[in-house]
Amino acid sequence: MIDDLLDRKLERAFTHLDADGSGVVEADDIFALGSRLLSALDEPAGSPKAELVMRGLTDFWQDLFTELDMDRDGKVTPEEYKLGMTRLYAQGGPAYDRSFRPMMRAILTIVDTDGDGVISLEEFHRAQLAFDTRLGPADTEALFRRIDADGDGTLTVDELLHAVREYYTGTEEDAPGNLLFGEL
Repeated sequence: MIDDLLDRKLERAFTHLDADGSGVVEADDIFALGSRLLSALDEPAGSPKAELVMRGLTDFWQDLFTELDMDRDGKVTPEEYKLGMTRLYAQGGPAYDRSFRPMMRAILTIVDTDGDGVISLEEFHRAQLAFDTRLGPADTEALFRRIDADGDGTLTVDELLHAVREYYTGTEEDAPGNLLFGEL
């Protein structure tokens, strides 16, 4: 059951990375994801935040590519992704903090559209739309409330990063982070 849950989450995440739907992830997919997020969150492409996001995605891709592209063909297949992500992240390796955490922190800075240092429900909803999770407003609000560990009505970057880590490493069926990219 645990393997099935992680497999479903990794398959869902892979579809978000495979921006062109080709069945493999290449550098262009990662840049397309960044552009889609910037556009959906109304962040100008040349802004300091946009540059931070694109640099974070580039660094993430380079680390991901080096670790996951086992046959060195410049593409990450679903199988390479699943095996590599399980090895790198699901078992709590140092790769998460080295590459994934900085990339997610960069993305979350553009989600915080008003720059107050926390994510409001409205900002969280816009991010869910940007990631095309297909969660409706009621489901988005319920997920927001579950991720809001301290119950203050906002999400900190650390609360969101915890949910992301839960998504990639968690084995509890009802963990809030499991829904971060939509229904499994």
